[in-house]
Formats: sequence, C-alpha cells, structure tokens
Amino acid sequence: MGVAVVDATPQSPPLETDDPGVPDKGEYEINLTTHADFSKELRTFDFFFVDANYGILPKIFGHELPTQVKFEFPLAGAKAPGDPMRVGIGAAKFGLKFNFYNNEHKGVYVSLYPQIEFAVPGTNAVEKGLAEPGQTLILPLLVQREFKYLTFVANGTIEQPIHDPAENTTGTLGFGFGRAITRHTAAMAEIRYTSTFDLQRERLLVVNSGLMRRIRDNVVLYANVGRSVFADEGIRHIYVGVGVKFLLAPNAAARKK
Repeated sequence: MGVAVVDATPQSPPLETDDPGVPDKGEYEINLTTHADFSKELRTFDFFFVDANYGILPKIFGHELPTQVKFEFPLAGAKAPGDPMRVGIGAAKFGLKFNFYNNEHKGVYVSLYPQIEFAVPGTNAVEKGLAEPGQTLILPLLVQREFKYLTFVANGTIEQPIHDPAENTTGTLGFGFGRAITRHTAAMAEIRYTSTFDLQRERLLVVNSGLMRRIRDNVVLYANVGRSVFADEGIRHIYVGVGVKFLLAPNAAARKK
C-alpha cells in the first residue's frame, strides 16, 4: 500500500493563485478557512469561509472532460476606524473548472475556471459593505508546469462587473511556486498583481506565502501570511489565514467494503 504525501502544487487555499487540478469523479474537496485582511482604512474578515468542490466527468463532443463544481460563501465581517463591526453572509461564488489539457509526460496542465460572484438574496450583504452590488463574472485561465524540484502555476484572470456601472473591469496576473519540504509538509508562495486594464486604477501588488501539513490521508491543515507591496492611495494590507482541507471519496470508501 502506498504512503500518502502532501500535494505541493501551489493552490487556493492557502494561496489566491489556483492550480488546474480538479477532484476525481464523485470526490469532494471541502475547505474551511478563517482569513483576515488588515489595513488602516478597512479591516475585513472571513470568520468562517466554506469552499465546497465536487468532481464530475461530463462528455463533451464524445470526450471526457474532468470538471470541478464549486460553491463558496463566507460568514464575513468588516470594520472601518470609528465604526462598529458589520457581520453577515458575504459574497457567494459559483463556478466550474474545466481541466481541458493534461500532459503528464511534460508535466503541463491547463484549466478554464469561469465563476460568478453575487450577494446572497436576503442577507443585506451589499448594505453592510460585505459584497459588491450586482454580480461579477470571473474568468481565470490556470496553467501548471512541473519541474524536478518545484511546481509552477500561473493564472490570468478577468473580472467583469455586471449590473454595476460604478465598478471597473479588472485583470489579475498571479504566479505561484510550491515545493515539498517533507513527505507531509509543503511550502508555497505567490506574487499577484491586479489593476484596471489601463494600469492606472485599483492597483494592488501582493506577495503571499503558504504552508500545508497533511495530518491524515484525507485531512490537510494550511496557513498563509502575506502583505501588499504596492496599493493605490498607499494603503498597506496584511493578510493572515488558517484552515483545514477535507478530501472525501465516498465511492472509493464504498468499494473497499
């Protein structure tokens, strides 16, 4: 019987930069995270962030396409100086990750990951400042390349607000590196830049590091710490997060019985 090892691929969570991998058909990946963004202007918190993913294998034009179904939402909070803490359900997100290219020989993998972000009806998330008005269409392209001593991931993302003319279309480039330290521990880091397409507004350059530790075959602990290198208006951000990942394969468990 093989010995399970931690996946050292840069991934979300603990990073924001994600990998192209998807769960196998019938498998679940559930991430439960606590995360905070500390800045002088506004402190935001995901007290309990639920990120649930499920693997399916649809046939497209006669070819099987490994796909991940994703739904996430946070119990969030926000606090500006001098104001009370606002708490409630933050912006939810639904998406499908299509892993359309896999070349194990070259160690190259590519996925397209369309998502829609929206305020959950009835939560007053927009009024509380926990979600943006309207919806946001998020379209990332995820690329992974495996090397001998590390794994490299690159993301290119477009975010297009819908039904909210006050918001701008933005683009993000992210690059992540990951490496196993021991059989059960992996370290990873990323650099990520976001701005409007004219490179003049909503600019944010972030560096972030993550650590993952497998404690059981299907349970992984993770943490991250990062900071902004550059942000418009000189606002400094400090990012901190911890969480646990559950990898569940009910079909495999049933076959063993």
